Amino acid sequence: MKGDFEQAVNNNEIIAYLKGEGDYFTPEEFNMGYHSFIMNFTGMMSYLKNKEHPYQELVKYFKFYLSSLKEETLDAWSLFRNIACFYILRSNNPFFLTQNDYLIDQLSTEEKKKIGVLYRYLRDNFDKVPGAAQMYPIDKQFEFTLKKGCPYDLFSC
Repeated sequence: MKGDFEQAVNNNEIIAYLKGEGDYFTPEEFNMGYHSFIMNFTGMMSYLKNKEHPYQELVKYFKFYLSSLKEETLDAWSLFRNIACFYILRSNNPFFLTQNDYLIDQLSTEEKKKIGVLYRYLRDNFDKVPGAAQMYPIDKQFEFTLKKGCPYDLFSC
């Protein structure tokens, strides 16, 4: 990855950052050379932890990112992975997050519905995700997010 989250903020490229596009693609050798969402999410959290209201900034950027997503495989996959990253970091390395911070709680009903639509789309089209044949099935992957503290069945939103 050439770009960091500060660059993404300064260049109004938050969406590209969270999708891992262009300068924000972070390959991970243990991830079959695909984008490492956790590395980018960690970079975002490191940047935000120094802000006056980091959690509110996170929610703002996530809502902006969510508003850009379309019903297509790579958008749905990036959403799935970014939400998983939130709960992984919240439980393992909370930065500024507390156990009471649930990103989904901060979203409107329409935004939650959009997540549900994209999650269901991903479930139906998981075979189109690059490298899906070597991954656990999508429902099994989501179980990990639930175990990390996500209180919602996001396929049902």
